[in-house]
Amino acid sequence: MARITGDIAFYLLILNCILYFKSYPNFGKPFKFFTLYIFSHTVVEIGMRTLSFYKLNNHFMTHIYFVMQFLFLSLFFYELIEKRIQKKIILSYMLVCFSTLILQYVFNPVLFFKFNLLEIFITTFPLIIYATFYLFEMLEKKKEFYMITIALIVYLFGSTIVFLFGNILNNINFNFSKFFWSLNTILYLLFQVIVLIEWLRNYSKKPLKSK
Repeated sequence: MARITGDIAFYLLILNCILYFKSYPNFGKPFKFFTLYIFSHTVVEIGMRTLSFYKLNNHFMTHIYFVMQFLFLSLFFYELIEKRIQKKIILSYMLVCFSTLILQYVFNPVLFFKFNLLEIFITTFPLIIYATFYLFEMLEKKKEFYMITIALIVYLFGSTIVFLFGNILNNINFNFSKFFWSLNTILYLLFQVIVLIEWLRNYSKKPLKSK
């Protein structure tokens, strides 16, 4: 069941990547950064599946996934959020986060080949905070990327919990571990569905040009 759900989510991801790139020239920076996030996600997913097919270790691909997700979604919310103090927080934290990760891998390179719990936390939890910032900001203005923002909060929170316990789950009861990873796959599928709906509702047509 989890395999089928994962495959459906993967094909939806590819579809979303194609559709969002189709509309890439027609919309502003937030749309473009979100499109780049989807593209990076697609490349990583294809890479992980290819390595898995050849029975090669693909754990290092998760680092690319978390870093790219953090980079593009941080820029995505930076463009959406209007309050200067929150924009400064996003840029400042990006510098701190990348500096921390570089130092960590320099002094402990073995982490590159397994789940890095610190990396998962410092690259994902702030995105949930940024999404919450923007959610409150939307109460007073146009609800752009409303569905995606809510979906990101749910998906990132659930996914973060699963990945944070990834190293533990792989060494305990198989059925318990399987349940958690299946839950992550379901959240991933639901997120891709919301991303598709967002495009169909708001970005499938070119914006009208003002006279």
